[in-house]
Amino acid sequence: MVRAITFDAFGTLIDTGRDVLIRIARSVCDDQRPSLDAEALLATWDRHFFAAETAPFLTLAEITEDSLAKTFREYAIDASPAPYVDRLVALWREAKAYAEVPRVLETLDGVPRAVVSNADHEFLLDILQRNALRFDAVITSESAQTYKPRPRIFEAALESLRVRPEDVIHVGDSLVADVQGASRLGMRTVWVNRGGLHRGPADPAPDAEAHDLRELPAIVERLSQNR
Repeated sequence: MVRAITFDAFGTLIDTGRDVLIRIARSVCDDQRPSLDAEALLATWDRHFFAAETAPFLTLAEITEDSLAKTFREYAIDASPAPYVDRLVALWREAKAYAEVPRVLETLDGVPRAVVSNADHEFLLDILQRNALRFDAVITSESAQTYKPRPRIFEAALESLRVRPEDVIHVGDSLVADVQGASRLGMRTVWVNRGGLHRGPADPAPDAEAHDLRELPAIVERLSQNR
C-alpha cells in the first residue's frame, strides 16, 4: 500500500537539475581548464557536496561554494568559486516546473505528498508558489538542518506525513541523494532519469525508473500491488 509520496524538487519537479550543474561545470572548464572534462569535474563536485559534514549548518549556497572550492583545490584551479555559484543560484531562481508536473499531481490528488529537497527553505517555497505547486509538507535541508542522503531529512518528512517508511515512495533524480538516501530508511524509490543516464552495477538500485513523471501514476499503482 502506498500511503504517501515524497518528491525531490530540482530535476524532478522543477526544471533545473543536473543540466544546470553540468552547464556550470562546463563554464568552469572553459574558463579555467579547457582540457578538463566537465563530467569529471561535476562528479568531483558532487563527491565533495554529498560528503560534506558541516557544523554549524551551512545554507545551500554556502555548501555549494564550499564543495566547489574543494573541487578547485583538488584540480589545482586557482580561481574563486563564488561567481560560478552566483550564476548557479540565479538559474535556480528562474526555475519552472516540468510541463507534465501539474497534471501528474492532479492525477495523484488525494495521496498525501511532501517535497524533500536540498534547498534553502524560503527560496524553495517561493519557487513552489510561483509554479502553483501545493504539498502537504515541504522539508528542506535548511528546515531539517541536514542534507540528503542523510536520514534526518527523510525522517522529518515521514513525521510530517505521519506515515511509516515502508508505506512511502520517494521520487527523485539523484541515485545518491534520493535513491540511496530514502532506501536506507526502507522507503521505496523511483529514479527519474530524464537524461537517459546509465546506472552502473555499483550504483544504488531504485524500485522503479521513469523517464519523466508521466509514468509515475502507473508506477505507484504497480508498487501498491507489490506490497
